[in-house]
Amino acid sequence: MGRATVVATAASALLVSITGVTSATASAAASATVNASADTTYTQVVQDGDNSARTTLATCPSLCDGNPSGERMAVVGFTVAGLPAGASNITARLELYSWTAFASTTTAVHQASGGAGGAGTWASKPTLGAALDTSTAVTAGYNAWNVSSAVKGNGAVTFAVRQSTRNTRVYWASKESTNTAARPRLVISYTAPSPTPTPTPTPSPGPGWRLVWSDEFDGTALNTAKWRARDSYVDYDRACITSRAKNVFVANGSLTIRAQKENYTCGGATRPYTTGYVDTIGKASFTYGRFEARIKSPNGPANSRGLWPAFWMRPDDGGNGEIDVTELPGGASYYKAATAAIFRDYKPTKNDFRYTFPTGHPGDGFHTYTTEWEPGVIRWYVDGREIWRRTGDTTSWLEETFGADDTYKRKFHLRLNFQVGGWLGDPDAATVLPADFVVDHVRVWQR
Repeated sequence: MGRATVVATAASALLVSITGVTSATASAAASATVNASADTTYTQVVQDGDNSARTTLATCPSLCDGNPSGERMAVVGFTVAGLPAGASNITARLELYSWTAFASTTTAVHQASGGAGGAGTWASKPTLGAALDTSTAVTAGYNAWNVSSAVKGNGAVTFAVRQSTRNTRVYWASKESTNTAARPRLVISYTAPSPTPTPTPTPSPGPGWRLVWSDEFDGTALNTAKWRARDSYVDYDRACITSRAKNVFVANGSLTIRAQKENYTCGGATRPYTTGYVDTIGKASFTYGRFEARIKSPNGPANSRGLWPAFWMRPDDGGNGEIDVTELPGGASYYKAATAAIFRDYKPTKNDFRYTFPTGHPGDGFHTYTTEWEPGVIRWYVDGREIWRRTGDTTSWLEETFGADDTYKRKFHLRLNFQVGGWLGDPDAATVLPADFVVDHVRVWQR
């Protein structure tokens, strides 16, 4: 479940926008902070006069500082706008800031009718509903009351805070406070439905390419004539790699490599995750070609730190050279883009490029990743759009490593793996597991 946080900068309203979702689930958790649109203190004390320009709010019981007609009531209004249609599980809390802590001070928050923009005369105070929440102490800093039952969606809502114990005033920061970090706020959390991504068409290869190898994953099990599922581990991965059906399986026209949180022993040690890794070693290898996979990443903005699926190639001879058709690391800093790369060696001597999608991101649905490897040039595509190319002019070691003409005979095999943790960080508490790296097809063309 992805999580997006949006903070309003306008004092009058918040327009909520979801910055990212994951298509692995039907919905995404989100939160938003709404600033106050209006506030005032209603007071029984006539001599307080016009209260509309105060930079503090106040509460005080009916017997306030010895005055039996001295009650003060803080009233704050908010305008919520932009919650998406279908938002559910809405919760909200009202937060007011006190500079001082007061023990044994009971306050209650009520939904109030009307706005909060009045001058504060007691006769014009709003009508109050039943108490929504109470607190028995005032803390220094933000104090919070649960007002979820009053926030059903978009619209204006007003709250009144009343004090019933400790017969002297408590002052709260108002929306005019010069300390913007102390102003009243309404913090809303909700579940937003994931948008239905626009299907991305599978691009067709240009003239001259002929299909020489493919797997459409139409069966009910991994085709072992084409793929080898590993049972192993690597030092840069926090997971044990297994060939179990719970980590690698074919169903509904797709290959799924699933990362799971579970203790599993490999290489003489117990690791906290399991994952899958398939390759074509000993089954299919190629010199030059057009290599394509249609892939859905599991990664969203806040649910995917430490998750790293990839489609890549290595030479059968184990020597220098790696072509990354795509790497799709997760986490807030990485999930929006796809990485194209080539390595000469692992010192590392490499070139790479991070491609940020014009709209959406790799986890919003299936996308097609392609690399055309020909003598003296390698080109990368996402959804049919060329995003990067390397030649001998841009990369001094390209022709030595990947060939300049038809005399080059080294063969490269295909790899699909789903790394957990390592160089770009390990999963954190927000990382959603199990997570699925889903592959619709893999195809290879040659000229």
